[in-house]
Amino acid sequence: MILRVDYLEPDVSLTLREAAEICLMCGVCCVVRGHACHVQYDDRFGPRQTYVYDCLGAEDPAGNPNIWLCVSCHKCEEICPYEVSPLRFIEALRAQAFQRGLIHPVMLGEVEQVLSTGYAFPLTPSAARRREELGLEPIRAEAADELGRIAEATGFARKLRKIKEAQG
Repeated sequence: MILRVDYLEPDVSLTLREAAEICLMCGVCCVVRGHACHVQYDDRFGPRQTYVYDCLGAEDPAGNPNIWLCVSCHKCEEICPYEVSPLRFIEALRAQAFQRGLIHPVMLGEVEQVLSTGYAFPLTPSAARRREELGLEPIRAEAADELGRIAEATGFARKLRKIKEAQG
């Protein structure tokens, strides 16, 4: 895979490996106070062992449970001086982990919530009352049925069931 990076000469592109190596050596997204990745504030990470380095430099990056700490806030993309985007690597690692059945149990629960209700957060009666007070339309539940059909048609639901069984 070739990654286009605009800061280089107009016709220069990087391979994914080259972009990852730049990302591993840089670490700016993890150490600039006030703009750093929120995960960087975890005591396990510091200027020498950044969150991104921990994820990308692991012996088995897709098997590293820390890849699930990223909330995809895009701070790393905004601050990256090389426009490499560590988030792209983290998302790719998550996809590999999912294919291997290594999804974090919290994320599995979140996915199940979305598939069963159509929403990332439970809709409570108080939320419905507040929407009515604000003059907003009630939220309809058709999304859950549609998402369920898509998940079944694509094999996603089957994969989730298989992972859930394996996790016990």
